[in-house]
Amino acid sequence: MTPNFQQTLRDALNQFLLDQQRRFPSEEILKIDLHCHDFNSDVPDELIGRILNVPETWLSSQKLLEELNKNRCDTYTITNHNNARSCYALQDKGYDILTAAEFSCMVPDFGIGIHVLTYGFTPEQEVKLNKLRKNIYPFLEYAHEQQIPTIWAHPLFHYTARESPPEAFFNKMLLVFERFEVLNGQRDSWQNILVAEWLRQTTPADIDRYAGDFGIDPFRFCSDPYRKSMSGGSDCHTGIFAGMTGTYLHIPALEQRLKTESRSSLALEAIRKGEMAPYGTYQNAEKMTIAFLDYACQIALNYKDAGLVRLLLHKGSASEKLISFIVSNLFCEVQRHKVTTSFIRIFHESMMGERPSFLQKMTLKPIYQPVFDETIHIAQKHKQTGHSLIDGYYRSILMMNRQLYVILTKRLEKKLHKADIAAYLKGDSFNTLMERLELPGNIRAYLQTDDKRPKNTFDLSEFLDGLSFPFFGTLFILSAHFAGAKAMYHTRSLLRDFSGRLGRFEHPKRVLWLTDTFGEKNGISVFLKAMHAEIKTRKLPIDIVTCSSILQADENLVVLHPVKEFSLPLYNDYTFKIPDFVQLHNLFVSGEYDRIICSTEGIMGLCALYLKHAYTVEASFYMHTDWLMFARKALGIEGHHLNRLRRMLRTFYQAFDHIFVLNSDQKAWLSGTQMNIASEKVHQTAHWIDRSFQPAFPDKKKHFGLTDENPVLLYVGRLSKEKGVLELTSIYEQVKQKNEFVRLVVVGEGPVLEQLQEENPDAVFMGWIGQERLPEIYSSADLLVLPSRFDTFCNVVLESLSCGLPVIAYNAKGPKDIIRNGIDGFLVNNKQEMPESILAFLNSDSKATFRSSALERAKSYQPEAIINDLMQSVGLTQVTAPSKFSSKPLEPIFPDSQLPG
Repeated sequence: MTPNFQQTLRDALNQFLLDQQRRFPSEEILKIDLHCHDFNSDVPDELIGRILNVPETWLSSQKLLEELNKNRCDTYTITNHNNARSCYALQDKGYDILTAAEFSCMVPDFGIGIHVLTYGFTPEQEVKLNKLRKNIYPFLEYAHEQQIPTIWAHPLFHYTARESPPEAFFNKMLLVFERFEVLNGQRDSWQNILVAEWLRQTTPADIDRYAGDFGIDPFRFCSDPYRKSMSGGSDCHTGIFAGMTGTYLHIPALEQRLKTESRSSLALEAIRKGEMAPYGTYQNAEKMTIAFLDYACQIALNYKDAGLVRLLLHKGSASEKLISFIVSNLFCEVQRHKVTTSFIRIFHESMMGERPSFLQKMTLKPIYQPVFDETIHIAQKHKQTGHSLIDGYYRSILMMNRQLYVILTKRLEKKLHKADIAAYLKGDSFNTLMERLELPGNIRAYLQTDDKRPKNTFDLSEFLDGLSFPFFGTLFILSAHFAGAKAMYHTRSLLRDFSGRLGRFEHPKRVLWLTDTFGEKNGISVFLKAMHAEIKTRKLPIDIVTCSSILQADENLVVLHPVKEFSLPLYNDYTFKIPDFVQLHNLFVSGEYDRIICSTEGIMGLCALYLKHAYTVEASFYMHTDWLMFARKALGIEGHHLNRLRRMLRTFYQAFDHIFVLNSDQKAWLSGTQMNIASEKVHQTAHWIDRSFQPAFPDKKKHFGLTDENPVLLYVGRLSKEKGVLELTSIYEQVKQKNEFVRLVVVGEGPVLEQLQEENPDAVFMGWIGQERLPEIYSSADLLVLPSRFDTFCNVVLESLSCGLPVIAYNAKGPKDIIRNGIDGFLVNNKQEMPESILAFLNSDSKATFRSSALERAKSYQPEAIINDLMQSVGLTQVTAPSKFSSKPLEPIFPDSQLPG
């Protein structure tokens, strides 16, 4: 599916703006930005900003007027939050400024906060308005009585409500307001066009019906409740985009009237009459990123520590205070680094059109020169307006981000080599490493001098020296992307519901499926490749994204090139790949996704949570691995360190909206007391295997070099300790004592291969075998032996059953949900029972019946039913075929009383 939703929005909004432009003669209009801010917007609406005691901007009134003039506004106002101080100050200096403010008002019957742009009041009326703003109804009634025009700012962006406002809220606001901000420069095109469409669909009959529903006389609040006027404003706090979005005000005989009347008085008259037409640029991700990046620079240059006491005593949740504490320390740390603060100042000034000096360039190290050159390009672009300015700024920001990434990764690699992290960690177990993840609860531990620091403690301060500028630079850019997306999409559920009610501009339903592994030889990759094939065949709205330097992109497969690859000293079996986070961030927008699935707990798992919170979308986790068992078996983590790992996993999994598990044990564990995840969030699913796994002609001589008299016990999988393969030796030995002709065949590779070969010299070791040959291997064996308690599902069980080969496994996790004991295989409780059950099977006359039952059982795991269930759980489609993860139980071939052990 080719993404086209954003283009549809742009086309509709551009056509709307073109129609608005044609409404009035060009010689009879004033051009004004009806929504902009300067330094007197000093109390932010966002709680974290209030905790940190930072204003919404440090922009001076004079600089704001310069930017408005640059973007060809000819009439001016400033709409600071809950005050008109800047307007009064400029009026005192002789400027013709329309008095205005943006009041934060409460709609008490819905518990929702809204913003109301208000114009043409006096200082005395401002006092009254501030007293009334806690209740929108007397506020609007007073404004109507005093002929003070009001505009509902960004109607689909609300405050304080934890859930989307109900339809009744919008119906009532439509009744009491007559002017609406349809084009807000800080809101995305989706939000803006929905407001315009909402007003377009409203009829006089709707107004009469709402008046009856709420028992309100609409003329109590509006001069003409049946005429809904539309305005525009940049809502700019930094000055960069001030005037790019605004309103044309229609004044008949404008040229003549300007001879005797001020522009501000004429503007007020036009607003009162609703003679308005919005114009200009609307928001996109790039524009919002630029705005937040400049705001972060302003904070970094001007921030003063708000103090721990203020943070602790201020209202807010523990998480909000923790975020505030981290952000405060981040900006304080930035201010300690001269190179970083110097560049931040240069960058901010270039955004405002001040070209960096040659002397400033000479003071920077040569490695930073390409980054510096981009600030020159930004300053040059400042002379432009509209989308050309936005595109130019953003291209330079992306270039700076890439250059800083390169610098950061190269320096980090050198630091790791110099500090010899591998040697530092190599002597420790994972238990010791888990201990070092803890932070001391004793404050005196943070006050220790260097000479009192334990000798084995890693000197983090020395390690970070030299990384500050590239680290903070990339962090600022990524944070600006996050904040921009969060501001634009935090009302996504409302926009989705609103577009559904209007029947227009509904966002497509598309999944971005993230994974750290795709091309490797492991169960996750095998499943995802099968899933990818089904996605292409069924044309599902899902794209898989992975990070790799060797894979090639494909239809529905996005491959990001890693900016860095590394392995951990304590676990070299896996290579971690770090993507360009900004590239992934932008991919989510360009791909028009609206939900996430993630298959791995690594880097991509963190990326999934980042995208979830940035874009306010649902994120599901597809759980493949039992990490607690892996930690015990493979890494040797035990005791309270294992509990610490469990708590870390719990925090991670609880952050997702849905979790898909592959067996009933996992489902019970996640919804139990240890993990405390709501049972309705946990869904049991299953894997399927490729259709090539079908019975083939058995040939033991060809494949194993054995005769038909040799019963073959087959193992297929990774040869590692956590897979339980070291038990094969004991099992094989006990079976051979009773059946000297039996032979063990091992397919796979891994770290314990040599040990198994030494312990089982008469076994057949075939190494790694490709999927195309496996059906012949399964079909030529007598029984698949699976000594693993680790596998969450175990694809080899399905592969084996699909080829008619019965399976014996432990009664745990994945296998116990697939194998029907005594029908198509055996489930045993310990390693003593396993050889007994193997011998009972080899000595029975029911092998053919077992093979037939195995084939029947395999048919229960078909991709159609499994995918339909998955699609329904993530809200993509309705089930079109019944889900059949298990078939109706059959009578066991061996009654329970005859089962060995």
